[in-house]
Amino acid sequence: MKIFCPLIFFSFLLVNSLLSKESLVTGNLIGSGQYLETEEGITYSLKHSELAKELMDLTGKKVRMLCDISEDTCIPQRYEVAPFFHDKNLSKWTLKPIPKYVYRSLTSFNPTVTPDGNVLFWTVLIENGSNTTQKIWYSELDKYGLWKKGSQMEAPLNNKAPSAVIAAMPGGNELFVFGTYGDQELFNDMRRKMEQEKIELLKTSRTPREFEVKYTELKDNYRKELEKLQNKVPLYKSYKGDKGWSSPEPINFPDFYNLYRSDDNGNLQVFGGSSLSSSGRVLIYSSKHKDSVGKLDLYVSMMDENGSFPLGKSLGRTINTEHEEMAPFLASDDRTLYFSSNGHNGLTVYVTQRLGEGWSNWTPPQEISKNLKGVNFFSIPASGNWAFISRQGHLYMTYLPQEVKPQPVILVKGRVINNKGEPLGADITYESLTTREKKGTTMSDPKTGTFSIVLPFGENYGFFAQKSEHIPVTKHADLRNVDNTYKEVEVEIILPKIEVGGEIVINNLFFESNKADIKKDSEAELDRLAKIMQSNPEIQVLIEGHTDNLGGTDNNLVLSQARANSVALYLIQNHNIDPTRLKALGVGESNPLYPNDSNENRSKNRRVVFKIMKKGYAQTN
Repeated sequence: MKIFCPLIFFSFLLVNSLLSKESLVTGNLIGSGQYLETEEGITYSLKHSELAKELMDLTGKKVRMLCDISEDTCIPQRYEVAPFFHDKNLSKWTLKPIPKYVYRSLTSFNPTVTPDGNVLFWTVLIENGSNTTQKIWYSELDKYGLWKKGSQMEAPLNNKAPSAVIAAMPGGNELFVFGTYGDQELFNDMRRKMEQEKIELLKTSRTPREFEVKYTELKDNYRKELEKLQNKVPLYKSYKGDKGWSSPEPINFPDFYNLYRSDDNGNLQVFGGSSLSSSGRVLIYSSKHKDSVGKLDLYVSMMDENGSFPLGKSLGRTINTEHEEMAPFLASDDRTLYFSSNGHNGLTVYVTQRLGEGWSNWTPPQEISKNLKGVNFFSIPASGNWAFISRQGHLYMTYLPQEVKPQPVILVKGRVINNKGEPLGADITYESLTTREKKGTTMSDPKTGTFSIVLPFGENYGFFAQKSEHIPVTKHADLRNVDNTYKEVEVEIILPKIEVGGEIVINNLFFESNKADIKKDSEAELDRLAKIMQSNPEIQVLIEGHTDNLGGTDNNLVLSQARANSVALYLIQNHNIDPTRLKALGVGESNPLYPNDSNENRSKNRRVVFKIMKKGYAQTN
């Protein structure tokens, strides 16, 4: 009989699991958190495990809970407490606790949410007797909009030294982190190098006096290098790759220095935090420079063409006081700045708006709420309705009133795949088509192909994905004269390989109406295609023009040929592409992609295609 007991027990578990179903249930917790009464009047008995205590503390609260339901029993998986994340028109500064199961009730602070709102990072204080350190934790939003149980990030982002996420780029595929990565190895290398040079001096010095002079000079140089290493900006960048997160590399900030030191350790710099724009090109940081008016001032640094951050410029006396301005957070609109200060009206969070196109003029800082005294970390997703904050070791969300919300933006959620539908890790760049200024970069997740970018209103944008051995593909978003309300736009980018048969529609190609004159906004797109031809001198290309069905068949055939000719001529004249490698062909309205039954479909049918052909095609056809 004993032989069959495990089989019977396993069969019972299997049947029970097959009968249960995953459901999202909204209702009130009753009976010391042991029951969930739904809005439809159904009462479920809650089978707890690790959620039992926190649900007991929430008795009487309305929750949205993910359950494994079997008959009248719910096994809670995840939940959120009302008001819910998608609720609107709430009272100002409504406080919403992030469930304790997310951060395991550990002492948590510095919440940092990705602009798309899908990943939350925070810092956990780890105490071990008299020693303390800080570790990076994270949680992801599930398909129901509930936070999963948080986890500590693995090495290399966490190591023996304290670490924290400073900024999460859109999509969560790039992180800027605070910490110490590889510095100990640099210290050890410097010591070894100094000892080797000392031994060499002992061998080569002719007199004790000569050795003493040269050794003193060696120690001075070592001290200067040591101070430079100790004084460097403690900011690093890491990417998500096929095998996880890359080893953090220091950002390129060669002239950075910080004069503020710990009272307990004169060699330890006190860095007041930093924030990056969603483009990753504008850095606002808290530090003490020679021109600082207080212990910690806020500065702004703009990345140059070489990817370096020069020493920042002060945000000015409107913001900086004789005390400490720290923990800055620049919203996705690149205009609204939140920061903590103990110099305006006590330690709390303040908000200010950038005036004009520069970075030195700001509105007078306003305390955002008396209810947020003691809060000094602030992070807002691009949607701009809720802020993530920390207070006394717990994580919260607070509902933002209209007067302190950042300006609306467009959040582009994309996916990069190949011709077979497989995800690709690609570099994403977005730029102004009017000025050709690069606005920002990001990366797609190599495992899923997903990415996000944030586009403030008022600009004509082009954004493109590129990967080695693939043809770059672009998309277009003109946000100059549109209704400026927050929107999310989903796009899919298919990158064909650079091989015979690979083709793309030249998306950011613009002509004068019913003409073949190429507009200036098209140049960036055509220049990229020229680089593909220059880097792959063996390929032959067909430039194929298409129209919609308006204007007459003969006229459309002439127009499509003229536009294909214009593209080929641009590549030849502006980039010295050999004419024998190009073939221009106009096919008019004969090959539509969509029925010509709407303005939107007709605009998609008006296109020029870049198609890679077999070698010799351009000369023989």
